Amino acid sequence: MLVGISEAIRLLLFKNLKKYSTVKSNLLRDTRLQNKIENDKKFNQWLAGLIDGDGSFQLSKKGYASLEIVMETRDKHCLFSVKQKFGGAIKLRSGVNWLRYRLHHKTGLLNLIHAVNGEIRNPTRLIQLNIICEKYGINIIEPSPLTYNNGWLAGFFDSNGSIYMNLLSSQIYFTASQKNKYLLDKLSEIYGGTIYIQKDSFKWVVYQKRELNDLLLNYFTNYPSRSAKQYRLKGVKRYYELKELKAHLANKTTILGKAWNKFLLKWDKFEKL
Repeated sequence: MLVGISEAIRLLLFKNLKKYSTVKSNLLRDTRLQNKIENDKKFNQWLAGLIDGDGSFQLSKKGYASLEIVMETRDKHCLFSVKQKFGGAIKLRSGVNWLRYRLHHKTGLLNLIHAVNGEIRNPTRLIQLNIICEKYGINIIEPSPLTYNNGWLAGFFDSNGSIYMNLLSSQIYFTASQKNKYLLDKLSEIYGGTIYIQKDSFKWVVYQKRELNDLLLNYFTNYPSRSAKQYRLKGVKRYYELKELKAHLANKTTILGKAWNKFLLKWDKFEKL
C-alpha cells in the first residue's frame, strides 16, 4: 500500500511539474512576443521621426515609388538599422560627407509604409506618403496626438536635432530646427523648452538642467538615440561631473585639466565618453 501511495504521489508530482513547465514555457514565449511587439513599435516610431526630419517619399514621373533618407556618415548606424529591416541601398554622396539611403523595392517599401503609417507627423511628409499610399491602394492613417512615451522624438533628434555646449556660459543646449513651427510647438508642450524665430526657420531649445535631465535620464533611457549623437547625450552626465570639480577652470597640465581636454576632444568627435 505504501509503495502504491508513493507511486501515486510521484505521478502526481510529475504531472504537476510537467504542467508547470508548460505554463512557464508559454509565459516566456508570451513575454518574448510582447517584448518584440513593443520593440518593433518603438523602432517604427523612431523611424517615423527620422523620416520626418531627413527623409523623403518620392514618386517619379514614370510611377516609381521610393524613400530616401540622407544623413552624415558618422550616423551610418541609423541607415544600416533601416536597411537591415527593410532592405534598400546605402551610398556615399560624391564629394560630401553624407550618406544616402534609398528604398525602392516594392516589398520592402510596402513593409516600411505599413510600419510608419499612423506615425508620420511632418505635414510635408504626410502629403508625400499619401501620394505613395494612393498608388498602392493603402489608406493613410492620421497620427494620434504625440505623447511623452513615444519614440518619435528620438528619431527626429537623430535626423534634425543637435546637442552642444557653450564654453563661455558652460551651458548645454538640446535643440531642433524646422521651417514649420507646428512640430516644434508639440515638442515644447510635452518636453519643455522654448521656441525661437531664426532668419528662415524656427528653433526649439531645451537648456534648463531640470528639463535636460528629464530628457536624458528618463526619455532617452527608454527611447535611445541610434546616431552618433547618443554619445553626447550620454556624455552630459560626465560634463556635469567635471564641471562640479572645476575641471574646465583647471590648468591643462593637471589631472583635471587633462581630463577636461580629453572630454572636449571626444565630445567634438562624437565619440564614446
